[in-house]
Amino acid sequence: MQNLKKYLFRWEGALVVVLIAQILIFGMLNPRFLNLDRLISSSSDFVYLGIIALPLAIVMMTGGIDISIGSMVSLTAIVTGVCFSNGLNIWLAAFIGILAALVAGVINAALILSTGANPMVITLGTQFLFAGMAIGISGLANVSAFEGISGMPDSFVQISNGDIAGIPNMLIIFAVIAGVFAFILHGTTFGRQARLLGANPKAATYAGFPIRRVTYLAYGLTALGSGITGVLMTSYVASARADIGAQVLLPVLTLVVIGGVSMYGGEGTIVGVVIATFVIGYLQQGLRFSGLSESEVSVATGAALVLVASLRWWTHHVAERIKNQKVKKQAATPRPQAAPVASS
Repeated sequence: MQNLKKYLFRWEGALVVVLIAQILIFGMLNPRFLNLDRLISSSSDFVYLGIIALPLAIVMMTGGIDISIGSMVSLTAIVTGVCFSNGLNIWLAAFIGILAALVAGVINAALILSTGANPMVITLGTQFLFAGMAIGISGLANVSAFEGISGMPDSFVQISNGDIAGIPNMLIIFAVIAGVFAFILHGTTFGRQARLLGANPKAATYAGFPIRRVTYLAYGLTALGSGITGVLMTSYVASARADIGAQVLLPVLTLVVIGGVSMYGGEGTIVGVVIATFVIGYLQQGLRFSGLSESEVSVATGAALVLVASLRWWTHHVAERIKNQKVKKQAATPRPQAAPVASS
């Protein structure tokens, strides 16, 4: 019973309760929502956001942030499309697109380290830089800035639209990537250093942590996640657009924060981000199933985020109370005294 309370009052446990509750509520409003096949197949509409949120969570645990993720998604997509339209094999084109995102991530880390400026300021600037580059590169395919490059081969389109034994490829890819990032954060020296860097930067510096290497790796992983997402989105819509990632930033930041990652660094888990991906994804789908318009969905989602943020404070508060009560109980329990040693 104590273990059950422990997990229920963890933030991840609260998110699971929220996820189950909202699925049941939307199922009562519209029974078709509870169709298991539909729930599984519809995950392709939102799990790509989680693929970016996972590495972004690590960046935020270091005390940083990356505002340029949407622009890197767009840059990857349009580089892939332009390379393909100029005769390259689609797989080589996709590799070059991801490579472009990695270069952008290195630029972010280099600017943050060399200037010492706030990462939000730096990546806000590079957001416009990379978005402008994406628009400029689109001209190399003789298309207007926001006109898609289509004609992708079926094998490429099926990456995001196909399935294996009824499980969408996008969901499988998300699960694999989530497992990789869970290992990186919780099972490697880099993961521990990233968390400790965010918790206490001065202590990390005095302890001789390789701060430059951690920063480059963290922003490089976020760029890699953005690049993979850019390729997957291009595959999903079968078109490469210079604005394909324009609406990615706020939903991804929402997933990370709702997933329990602290904006101040040092706190959070990959499991929380994974659960938050489904909480937000099914919330928006359920609201649409209930007949709400897109503007109403946005309002309801905003209200739900405030509610979930309040729930996070409540679960943390209750968990602290339980912990304090346990400590007081242990302190009040008299310890058995050792038997006196008999003198000879």
